Amino acid sequence: MSVLKFESPRKVPSLKIIMIALLSCMAVATVLMLKWGFEDPPVKATWVWDTTDLMKDKDTILAFAQEQGVNVIFLHIDRSKDFEPYRAFVEEAHGSGIEVEALGGDPSWGLTGYREEIASFIEWIEDYQRAAGGEAAFDGIHVDIEPYLLKEWEEDQDDVVRQWTGNMKYLVKKVKQGVSLRISADLPFWIHKIPDRQSGSLGAWMIEQLDRVVLMDYRNFAIGKNGIIDNALPMVREGTKAGKPVIIGLETAPTDEGEHTTFHGQGTSSLHRQMRLSHIFMRWYSGYQGFSIHDYTSWKEVSES
Repeated sequence: MSVLKFESPRKVPSLKIIMIALLSCMAVATVLMLKWGFEDPPVKATWVWDTTDLMKDKDTILAFAQEQGVNVIFLHIDRSKDFEPYRAFVEEAHGSGIEVEALGGDPSWGLTGYREEIASFIEWIEDYQRAAGGEAAFDGIHVDIEPYLLKEWEEDQDDVVRQWTGNMKYLVKKVKQGVSLRISADLPFWIHKIPDRQSGSLGAWMIEQLDRVVLMDYRNFAIGKNGIIDNALPMVREGTKAGKPVIIGLETAPTDEGEHTTFHGQGTSSLHRQMRLSHIFMRWYSGYQGFSIHDYTSWKEVSES
């Protein structure tokens, strides 16, 4: 009588082996994250929108910026105000090793009919640069336009894109002919999905026109589908190809766009952890330049909670 022989089943790794492997991966990640603490990205920026009490608050703003390692501030310009509060702020920021870009913009600036608003903004900066000069001069111009928030975008996106690109060409030309400052802009992370006949995508076209861009990549987790890395990669790759820097923007303000879009309510430990994880991956791309946290007021509130 023959004896039937059965092959022994393939060995399944024990729970102990699996746990050791997981702990090893976590250890490597921890070492990399700790290492990044001594290798900050080239840019760590923030937006300062409320400048009504700039003179009174400038020391608080700059102290917080230094504490958080901020080296670029996008400072909103109120053209009805006097130059002096801006001059004092910029001069003191420079003394602390922080660059300041003049911030302006509105969704309407994406429409041709509002081009005079862009001209007025640039002219204010030209007048300021002549009056302030030296250590009080701005380091660049930063615009936040976002015409996709307008009803016209829903009605005729192609036409709004045409007007928006026309206004961006106008802005770049006027700035370079006048004060010749660095020009950066806030852009949504999905802008590469909008086609452009010449550059392939509207995102690639914007990178070609501007000196650098800030990607509004408002997610509160680094890894996984629809996370910070996943959303940033297309534009960071475009920046790498064009030799232009891309900064990743993160949100700390309360929002009605979903909990996954902001670090509000999570504290700064989560913000720092997700930035570090993102940095570990993104630093291999020359087009990646760092992070910008939106915005100073909400970031300060989160850090104190």
